[in-house]
Amino acid sequence: MKTARDYQEPALVYLFNHLFTTKKHALIDAPVAAGKSFLIAETIRRLHALYPHLRILSLVHSKRLIEQNVIELFSQYPNVDAGIYCAGLKQKRLHNDVTFASIQSIAGKASFMPRPPEIIIIDEVHLVSHKSSTQYREFIADCLVLNPNLRLIGFTGTVFRSDTGRLDEGENRLFDEVTYTIPMTYMIEEGWWAKPVSPKVAFEMDTSNIPMRNGDFVSSAIERNVNTPEINKLCINDLVDLGRNRNRWLVFAAGKQHAEDVCNELRAHGIAAEFITDDTPANEEDSILENHKAGKFKALVNVAKLTTGYNDPYIDLICIMRPMRSPALYIQCVGRGVRPIYADNYDASTREARLRAIADSIKPNCMIVDYGGVVKALGPIDKIEIHKKYMGEVESDGEGEAATKECPQCGSICAASQRYCYNCSYCFIVLDDSAGNAAVVSVDIEPEWVDVLDVGYDRHEKKGGLPSMKVTYYTLTNLVREWVCFEHHTFDVGDNKRFAWSQAVKWHKKRLPDIDVPKSVDEALIAEYPQPKRILIKPKGKYFDILDYDFSDKEESVSEIIDNNEYFDIPF
Repeated sequence: MKTARDYQEPALVYLFNHLFTTKKHALIDAPVAAGKSFLIAETIRRLHALYPHLRILSLVHSKRLIEQNVIELFSQYPNVDAGIYCAGLKQKRLHNDVTFASIQSIAGKASFMPRPPEIIIIDEVHLVSHKSSTQYREFIADCLVLNPNLRLIGFTGTVFRSDTGRLDEGENRLFDEVTYTIPMTYMIEEGWWAKPVSPKVAFEMDTSNIPMRNGDFVSSAIERNVNTPEINKLCINDLVDLGRNRNRWLVFAAGKQHAEDVCNELRAHGIAAEFITDDTPANEEDSILENHKAGKFKALVNVAKLTTGYNDPYIDLICIMRPMRSPALYIQCVGRGVRPIYADNYDASTREARLRAIADSIKPNCMIVDYGGVVKALGPIDKIEIHKKYMGEVESDGEGEAATKECPQCGSICAASQRYCYNCSYCFIVLDDSAGNAAVVSVDIEPEWVDVLDVGYDRHEKKGGLPSMKVTYYTLTNLVREWVCFEHHTFDVGDNKRFAWSQAVKWHKKRLPDIDVPKSVDEALIAEYPQPKRILIKPKGKYFDILDYDFSDKEESVSEIIDNNEYFDIPF
């Protein structure tokens, strides 16, 4: 029986607190490799410890996920009364206390269950649409008719869909709120992920003629535009060179014919490769996956078959040969390569030991080879923000706002704010803001101190919410804003917005430690707050996080700051 990791236990505590204090449906934001199978198993075990024989139904979309989740449950809870309802696994049992079912098999059969479920747990819940006419939604609606007190628990690493946005927002949302989030950055910094890195590629697919629908390229049009002998040869020539020291590759192709053609091109370059599509027979697919995990061939090509539920920690190269602008699909593809390998003879119980064990392993990181311009367009996977253009409301080329630069010494793609190339340590003198962003994770974006010329304070009203004080820092290059929530002290201690009040207290005490904290925005606006000399910022989409403030005495006037900055060009 496993013990919960340091980030898994609070996720379970917050979930159970939500279940016992509200009647709402809960969503847990747990990225790939965070142990969703374990979290599901522990949720079931702990619920049964409190309520023996509670009727629980676990829904997924693939037999592979069912197998993983069932194995994990029995390892945590050997005496559980559990069964499987899945045609692909040749089992159809509905009488157990716990049933693991594929939605394809159980759809339309809610009335067949001897007891209606009291808890439904959905893995990879981002696959559940807002539309009422889908299999998931129709089945859940039928279950709610049978048991109006039914509670839903969703697990996913992407709490949004490209067509409708966040899963806990919108008129027809299924879930009420995210009870806990395990950040991707945390997984990297604590040694639970192998860091994804993106090298410069010799070729990038032209997406200008590919139409878009619901925030992503139209699938049927992608293959027509990118599957040519010339493009395949250019990509594979480069891939073979970049991946020469990598052990196991996973390639995402644009379509069935594209997968076969890419596989043949890999073989022509001497790379042992296989491919799977929706047309691959189940027994043949299982054999191919087993052989790839056994290391019998290097490159596995697929068409959106292995975006979820395929766990092979030895994959150390992800190749994207399918242009995409779906943030969810992008995160899922990259996620196939972030599971770490720990070198032997390390105690992985501490952060420092885990990081050393990854660095000394055969997989110190995972290479993301991107020929579809995906990383540049969508930015770091842990900092993706869902805007209207990701929700099907804007038909555009799908380009993101993030900016990057290319290292002139080694050619690596770096975040725009990096002062040094993490690959060759080249020092950037002038930032190139014209390139597109290719930092796969935001930890690669280095914070930067910027001088503050002036600070503005304004009252900010939010419809349906409490007012806050908007603070605007005027710097040489950007307007940087933050919102200080002095009036959020009116929330109860248990409300998550109490956190905003605690942050306002810290903000005030850092500036005026001997003066009482304002209880209103109007009171704060008449306070004489000192102006910081500079602030430490880090890009977050098109905005910035402020990480620190420097209140040391100003040594230069505004005019001196401008005069001494040789890269600042005044446009008037």
